[in-house]
Amino acid sequence: MSNLEHDDLVGEAAKRFRAMVESVGVKGFSDDMTLSTRQINRMLSGAQPNPVERLIRCLQCCEPEIGDAALSFICQEAGGHFVKDVGIIDHAIVNAVRECAEAIAAISDGEVSPLDRTEVHEAIAALKGVLLASATGEQSPEVHVRPARPASRNDQVNRSA
Repeated sequence: MSNLEHDDLVGEAAKRFRAMVESVGVKGFSDDMTLSTRQINRMLSGAQPNPVERLIRCLQCCEPEIGDAALSFICQEAGGHFVKDVGIIDHAIVNAVRECAEAIAAISDGEVSPLDRTEVHEAIAALKGVLLASATGEQSPEVHVRPARPASRNDQVNRSA
């Protein structure tokens, strides 16, 4: 996930949200979202955060694995697969091999359960990540590291005990 500055994030999220709304019109978008056109217009004007910005903020607030699972679900609902940028291609290859081994083990009994499908999708996503990295010739693509979450008061108390 990128670490855009606050203003850049707000601007980019607004641009993406505007494109989504304009693709079907404010009325159609508001009807499908079961929101009023006034609410959509408030989001478009920046009077309140739009869903794209809120989603990004949600992902930044949670543990990375939970955020990745949510992104994977969203991508599947949109007909795709989430491919995480794992950084160095060697790590991506190791991850892809591990995911493929898990997928093979999951379907080796001859039956494909919903959990097995998830394992196969994760293996495909990992392989796509390797292919994308190798196709661009990037050995070490830029990695955007999520800023560390400030320790909660409870964490600080537990560490000092």
